[in-house]
Amino acid sequence: MEKSRKKYIIGIVGSAGAGKSTVAAEFARLGCGVVAADELNHELLKQPEIIERLVGWWGVSVLSADGCIDRGKVADIVFENVAELKKLTNLVHPLIERRIERLIHIYQEDTAIKAVVLDVPLLIEAGLLKLCDFVIFVETNEQNREKRLKNNRGWTPQRRKFIENLQISLDFKENISEYTIDNNSGIPATASQVEQFFLSILE
Repeated sequence: MEKSRKKYIIGIVGSAGAGKSTVAAEFARLGCGVVAADELNHELLKQPEIIERLVGWWGVSVLSADGCIDRGKVADIVFENVAELKKLTNLVHPLIERRIERLIHIYQEDTAIKAVVLDVPLLIEAGLLKLCDFVIFVETNEQNREKRLKNNRGWTPQRRKFIENLQISLDFKENISEYTIDNNSGIPATASQVEQFFLSILE
């Protein structure tokens, strides 16, 4: 897919627990269309053919009581085994990428949308950097990241480090970004930075 020049495409990068979705929500408040890969992944895991494939791999233990995929149980499997994580990634990422491209097209055609924001955890690794006009790095200290991941996802420090070690380094992400948002001081401070950046690129 070629990069459209109709509206700016803004990519958000940072570590797990940095608060990328919080930043994306502030862009949405300003009138941007947000492409959230985690939401697309959640929808994908509801599809019968995907459920069947995962149960074929890992058994009925990955199902919740209602017959849907239990994301927590899948996470327990793939975040302890690189081979299983790669298998899952190879299955779902091409499907998610096609949905991302379709949403970008929809937002580009929507006159009410001011810009398109990509909230994609593996933005660089998935080769989506080429679509972006601007990249924002969300900076959050290790203590805050660890606290958020423990409270919101039940992650241990070991799991956080396992995931971070599989991804491109934070130094690289920050170096290729045009703008850094400090997300250590609460939502009002973060919202102010997002608004400042957005107004500067619209001008």
